[in-house]
Amino acid sequence: MSGGLLPQPGHGPGPVLASERVLPVDEPLGALFPGAGLQRGSLVGVSGPGGVTLLLSLLVGPLSQGSWAAVVGLPDLGLEATAAMGVDLGRVALVPEPGPSWTAVIAVLLDALDLVVVRPPGHCRSADARRLAARARERGSVLMIAGGGPAWPERPDIELAAEADGWEGLGAGEGTLRRRPGRVVASGRRAGGRPRTMTCWLPGPDGRLVPRRSRDEPTVVAHEPPERVAWAG
Repeated sequence: MSGGLLPQPGHGPGPVLASERVLPVDEPLGALFPGAGLQRGSLVGVSGPGGVTLLLSLLVGPLSQGSWAAVVGLPDLGLEATAAMGVDLGRVALVPEPGPSWTAVIAVLLDALDLVVVRPPGHCRSADARRLAARARERGSVLMIAGGGPAWPERPDIELAAEADGWEGLGAGEGTLRRRPGRVVASGRRAGGRPRTMTCWLPGPDGRLVPRRSRDEPTVVAHEPPERVAWAG
């Protein structure tokens, strides 16, 4: 893990006050969640192109307000770009290669931290997935599953699907990638009813997820197929 030993997190092993049950996230992402934030004890699944940008964007608000997080199973995570997005790396434990006992690693992190992001490095048994979800509920932590790895056997409480159209900024053989228009669709049993959709730049010119307004004029050239994750359960 990075940053040495982490101090005991604020929520600890005891009960969490009702006023602390939601970890507020930065706008425009708050509009996707009932209560404008991540419900403690919930399981959140994130998939699609730009999913890592979306995951990291969800960490910015809670970390800025004193929460602690872990990112597990993302060995290719760019730390400079992550910090540029506003993620306080001093409050993040990085476990790029958790090893064969990775579910046990996740359990320990859920005991200690407010948010745990994981891209499963291997198959997870249904019994282990249920135990981890129960651990998150008991400890008041948020378990966030990143798509791109083996299928997760339990259906998340909130499913966030990132849909990207293509990069802008390239001309006829010249130019640089500037931004990518996209959408985020939130659904699931804790999504507050019908699915919610937010249009955004995923990412914008500065590498961050930002709202997309109607006056923005797209010049999309580089398309990529959407990634779909079929959550089990």
